[in-house]
Amino acid sequence: MEKAFDLSGQEQKTFSQLKVEVIIPTLNEEPTIGKLIGDIRSSILPVKVSILVIDGGSKDRTLDICKKENVRVIIQRSKGKGCAMREAAEHTDADIIVFIDGDSTYYVSDLESVLEPLLNDRADMVVGSRIQGKREKGAISAFNSLGNKLFNNMINFAMKSSVTDSLSGYRALYKKTFNDLILFSNSFEIEVEMTVEAIAKGYRILEVPVNYAARKERSDTKLDPLGDGARIGKVLLFVLMNVTPLKFFGIVSLVFFAAALWPGAQVFYEKIFQGHIISMPSAVLASLLFVAGSLSMVVGMVSELVVRSRRRLEYLLNKKLAI
Repeated sequence: MEKAFDLSGQEQKTFSQLKVEVIIPTLNEEPTIGKLIGDIRSSILPVKVSILVIDGGSKDRTLDICKKENVRVIIQRSKGKGCAMREAAEHTDADIIVFIDGDSTYYVSDLESVLEPLLNDRADMVVGSRIQGKREKGAISAFNSLGNKLFNNMINFAMKSSVTDSLSGYRALYKKTFNDLILFSNSFEIEVEMTVEAIAKGYRILEVPVNYAARKERSDTKLDPLGDGARIGKVLLFVLMNVTPLKFFGIVSLVFFAAALWPGAQVFYEKIFQGHIISMPSAVLASLLFVAGSLSMVVGMVSELVVRSRRRLEYLLNKKLAI
């Protein structure tokens, strides 16, 4: 007897009835898109897989190749990978969606490994970890690797998780899970946002090792290490502030208190051993830092109360809708 999946809250679907769609955001992927489509179609998988290409305004032959391959294509309304992923999700009726980059840096041969935990109900989102898998020499620059590690450590510290590749563009998840994530990012930072949002909402995230190839010579990268890194860091800080505000502002508060120790100690020393305060600037600085630390702690506690209230409200609304 086939296993039944409750993916919509209203209907049960058997294994053979599941719809899986691979979503490929593209922008001038002429050198690689044809092979990628062919590899997906030739893959031997336990479920039938369809392909959806969302194009961000390619100027080369990307769209011609997709048309020749008879692939469904939609033209992106806004710019950026984040917008592409959200728009594509609106145009699919699949039960499971898979995101993969169009530059053939990710291996289609890993697709079954990415899908298997979802098909066996062992995860709600599966992330292909390049860190756990094998990488071609030069596939990830030292700067990008350092940035990825920094973001992973920030997420793991704040969320008590064990993420190894929060920036991976190879991931699969249930469509209902994607719809439940609150995503605002327009560019490459959407992957970090998806990871943090899923952890915050209690979804089961599983990383599987995937191989990662160096970008082909004729395929130009859209990544801007400094610009994208700054945007990812900004989004990550914003998300963490909204997900774990007490921990975030608590750290900020500790930084202010620690900074106030030296000038504060100097003021106490002068008061105790000399009878009066000589270094007034130190007294003013210590006071300001202490006040800033106290305010940060208060903001953290109020923000934590707001976040917890919001989560309770979301829980009650979802529970009511499920009845």
